[in-house]
Amino acid sequence: MTRAQWLRTHRIIGLVIAPFLLAQALTGAMLLYRGPAARAIDPVGMTSQATGAALSPGDAVARANRVMPGRHVVRLFAPDSDGATWFAQLANEEGRTGYASIDPAGGAVLRAGGLFAFPVEAALQIHYRLMAGKAGMAMVAINALALLTMAASGLAFWWPKRNIAKALTIRWSLAPRQVLRQAHRTVGVVAAAFLVMLAGSGLLLILPELADASAAPSAVAVPAAAVDRSLTLAQSAFPDSALRDLRIDGDRMIVNFRAPERNARAVHRVIVTLSRPHIVGATRAQQNGALWMTVLPIHSGEVAGPAGPALILFIALALAALALSGPILWWQAAAQRRRPVRKTMS
Repeated sequence: MTRAQWLRTHRIIGLVIAPFLLAQALTGAMLLYRGPAARAIDPVGMTSQATGAALSPGDAVARANRVMPGRHVVRLFAPDSDGATWFAQLANEEGRTGYASIDPAGGAVLRAGGLFAFPVEAALQIHYRLMAGKAGMAMVAINALALLTMAASGLAFWWPKRNIAKALTIRWSLAPRQVLRQAHRTVGVVAAAFLVMLAGSGLLLILPELADASAAPSAVAVPAAAVDRSLTLAQSAFPDSALRDLRIDGDRMIVNFRAPERNARAVHRVIVTLSRPHIVGATRAQQNGALWMTVLPIHSGEVAGPAGPALILFIALALAALALSGPILWWQAAAQRRRPVRKTMS
């Protein structure tokens, strides 16, 4: 392809997916610090008041069920730090969801409602599936492929024959439109490798989910005592590991325990029954072949330690800037072409 064809490809794809890339960038930036962001946005609904007796997971399930009649907890996340709350996802027989945050000290239900009562959870659903189920996940996968194509076409158009450093220079003395064009070019080139990594790892996370034909979990009412009894049994498989979350699916409960010895997102998994508790299976994180357990820390930057998410945050903001500046540059160029040419008198 010629440089002109690379540029045309880059522009067309960029104009089509710019709004989606902006949404992905901003929601992804928020999710890098999911717990702190939730508490900062909604301190009343997502921060423990730290008064009262400690609440068991079973009691948290029971209180969430009571506050949203007709819906039952299908997933419960344990507090991830001091000041955090239990966070429950509920569903009814038709699959309609609801959410609740429960204070682990005292058991008060701090917030309950639909998705938009919890902005960070809404950001997760936008980032992962555009709030549109499998169709939304397919669109996210298309966005990732488009971002890979844009990174390749942008680099192919820009690649200089000599002096790469000079080709990245921004001349701040130029007109604002030209400065914006050069800044768009430089930010895009510098961020390209990271954007390829984010797009590629995002594809690896979402494609297995698209191919998964498993049914949604069966939402049933489970007594608090049954949850706690089965959880105690599951904990016996990994006694030194902290609870991350549990899922209730009919008479089964899938329990995930944190496994930082493998990586920041890894979990040990135990499947246990509820009515007559026994362990169906227990899988140590090191033996778990789930692709997401390897790829997610790369996607979030946690594979690089505490500085990793900060770097990915910078890249996400750079992507947001590119998604905004690209259409602005196209509009400016189109306006320039429409401007009538003044004829000079000879």
